[in-house]
Amino acid sequence: MSAAALVLAAVPPLPAAALADDASAILAKHAAYVGHPDGLALTYTFTEKAPATPAKTPAAKDDVPPSGPATDTTYRRGALYRDVYAGNGVTRQEGFTGRAFWSANHNGYTVIAYEDAARAMLTANLVAGDQLANVPSRSLGAQTVDGVAVDMVRLTPPSGVPADVAFDRATGAYVKVTYNPDDPYTRTTDHIDGYTEVAPGIRVPSGYHTDDTGTWKLTQQAVRAVTNEDLRGPVPTPKWDFASTDTTPIEVVHFQTAYAFDPTSGAVHVHASINGVPGTFLLDSGASGVLVYRPYADKLHLKILGRTSFGGVAGGTVKARFARADTIAVGKNTLSNVIVTFAGGEFADNIDGILGYDFLAGALVDVDTVNQTIRLLDPTKMEPAIAKGAYAFPVNLANLVPEITLKVNGVMTHPIFDTGNAGFIVLSDDLRNSGKIVALTDSIRVGNQEFPMQFFSYGVDGPVQYPEQCSMLNEIVIGPYKNQKVETCFGSAKVFGRDGGLIGFHFLKHFNWTFDYLESKLVLTPNGK
Repeated sequence: MSAAALVLAAVPPLPAAALADDASAILAKHAAYVGHPDGLALTYTFTEKAPATPAKTPAAKDDVPPSGPATDTTYRRGALYRDVYAGNGVTRQEGFTGRAFWSANHNGYTVIAYEDAARAMLTANLVAGDQLANVPSRSLGAQTVDGVAVDMVRLTPPSGVPADVAFDRATGAYVKVTYNPDDPYTRTTDHIDGYTEVAPGIRVPSGYHTDDTGTWKLTQQAVRAVTNEDLRGPVPTPKWDFASTDTTPIEVVHFQTAYAFDPTSGAVHVHASINGVPGTFLLDSGASGVLVYRPYADKLHLKILGRTSFGGVAGGTVKARFARADTIAVGKNTLSNVIVTFAGGEFADNIDGILGYDFLAGALVDVDTVNQTIRLLDPTKMEPAIAKGAYAFPVNLANLVPEITLKVNGVMTHPIFDTGNAGFIVLSDDLRNSGKIVALTDSIRVGNQEFPMQFFSYGVDGPVQYPEQCSMLNEIVIGPYKNQKVETCFGSAKVFGRDGGLIGFHFLKHFNWTFDYLESKLVLTPNGK
């Protein structure tokens, strides 16, 4: 060991109180640098990051109209804010009312953020609003980030997610912010590209960028009173015409799988028409919108709005387009003025599209899986009946899919009810790989031979390339319903995070379903099957 190493080893570490005091001084320096105006209205314009390798051939000509650069406008009054993102022909919003965080999709349907979504939004709002004075924090020492000498501070809001913030040592300005730094599945990083003085003593970021997308640059700014109207969220643009309370026939389809431990699986097919053109659609509570596929989509004469993409259980990304449908009709009931997603390829045989969140959001949707009917009702006038043995699951719709809290082998998980998944319960493989969930067996006996339990999923983004390992678990309790010796598959944590997953038709076929998203509920009624 060198003499220098011996000297360093002999220096006692700073006490925790000293580090905390250092963090408080750093946060105070930042607050003095940015100032605290009564209200701000800021607009940033997005420039997409150029690809590392330029395309060798020009992009194929398509019918997507030019929509100009994306913009992100924030109206802020202290901790209260509304953020409006406009790009690719659509608008999305989010905000904080002082009591709840909310977000609204491109159709204006608004959901309240809970659990992980709310925690992430809380920390991001504390940082963006420079509301750090009372946030628990500790110094991580001096570092160099993006070529700048910085003081690094770990923020740990009690109801938020942790964040590591790099402050310019000279000024106190933000240089880089990393949210959820210790979680590889949810970690995100923003780099702040300098500051602009928008009024005497009032400074805001000149721009910011991420590692893999592009740059947002400040293009408009105003220091002014922000009104309640500035902070108000949108009203949904689609409108339902509930012309009938009658039921409409659907199809509950079943098919044989390759594995003896799951002899049946299935799905619900709804016969509907878009812009007057009849089609057959998968009812999919695991989809965050309405999708239409070719060749059916080409018959609809949709108004194309802009580009988008979507992903699924395979972990892939599919390029698509936003488009506006005039009407979606099921039986005598009609939803008008709906933004849908136009996907280029086919999804599955005899399926023209998928009815997901935007179909379910504004109606009381009652599905009878035994009599094979669907009924659409006005949720402002009707409430779902809770029959004997039924259970109204509170669902978290923060990601526009019905997430529940579920204890598996004593471990808390957060899967979604996914009517579009034809088979098993699927959980994040992080739960298995970490040893939190231990299986009874990982194999199935056929005759005198044992075979591994494996399953290949197929989603809107295509088939999973590698088999998912499946296991027999001792018991899973879903609400009041106990399920013993349950076949469960484990999908990629890159898709499901640390504790996510889905509950598919293999479980849901035993119930009739009532979607009441206005009240954030999904009622399951045992059907005797």
